[in-house]
Amino acid sequence: MYNINLFTPQDMAKCSLVLRQFGRNTASMEASSQKIVKYIYQHFCDSETGENTCALVRLFKTHPYGELEDSLQQSARRLMNGNSPAADMKCWTLLAAAGTEPQWNSRHTAAENTAIPLVSAKLVAQMPAISEIIRQFGLDIPTVLGIERERFLQLEPAVLNIFHVSQAKGSPFISEQNSLIIPYQIKSVLGFGGLLRSGSLFAVVMFLKVKIPETTAEMFKYLALSVKTALSLTEEKNVFDPSRNFSSIVNNNNIYDTQFLEYQIANLIQLLDFSEQEMLRQAARFQQTIDKLQREIADRKNKEHLQTSRDPFTDVHNFAEDAIVSFEENQGIQRFNQGQEKI
Repeated sequence: MYNINLFTPQDMAKCSLVLRQFGRNTASMEASSQKIVKYIYQHFCDSETGENTCALVRLFKTHPYGELEDSLQQSARRLMNGNSPAADMKCWTLLAAAGTEPQWNSRHTAAENTAIPLVSAKLVAQMPAISEIIRQFGLDIPTVLGIERERFLQLEPAVLNIFHVSQAKGSPFISEQNSLIIPYQIKSVLGFGGLLRSGSLFAVVMFLKVKIPETTAEMFKYLALSVKTALSLTEEKNVFDPSRNFSSIVNNNNIYDTQFLEYQIANLIQLLDFSEQEMLRQAARFQQTIDKLQREIADRKNKEHLQTSRDPFTDVHNFAEDAIVSFEENQGIQRFNQGQEKI
């Protein structure tokens, strides 16, 4: 179990390890996604009460309309007044969900619109949550809608980021105020994700019943890589089709075996890069702490030195009426106070 308000680098490493395994021996990306959101929903809890910290967890990815299954294509057409989008049009697609209400534990019933067509940059800019996720991930809308292969190859390894809304109630980026935020007392919304090799954008979105600061949210950037690893093991080949025999695919398809190993190697290298970055960040923070302590120690020593080096007559000079005289051996009187002067 993880307490999100006390989430440590050690917790992040443990959670990351578990999430990374969910792509193994899984028949589809949808199945991997469901394992991921279920784990996050069940394992982030209040350490005292055991209550789930998340009311709802969703996992989205962009996906070409022509490759969606029938129910998702119907959802997209409803939003286009019955018209069919172009086959290559990206759709903001719900892959998995887990939450408090029973209907939230299936992507078929977890949201009113399970596939939202991203028709144009202008229309996407009018979708607050999606456009803000894209912005906070460090991308732009045209890139997400129709990414150029060369630009994508440059961006894909680097784009792993977070989406954070510290105050969910009243936020212009969260549209479900009356149906989700207010009735379930959602305090913050946290998302994390990035780009898949296919050019798809993925995002895990957590609706939290506690408020979390930016420093805690930043740590979830490192979980994005583990989710990417899990999703990459199935990638675009088997997104919605859980009926195919996964073991036969692995055993009989040498190309899949090769891709599997390539994904593992690429993602392990990326994980190493992220680990090194985190190590450097923690080392820099540790050095800042040491520098601060050293400055405080130096300041305290200076103050102590000033106190011990003060004229011993300073304190008594203004108060004592008796004569006080300082003698040095073989040198006679060195100092005396006002009392001695009067005498």
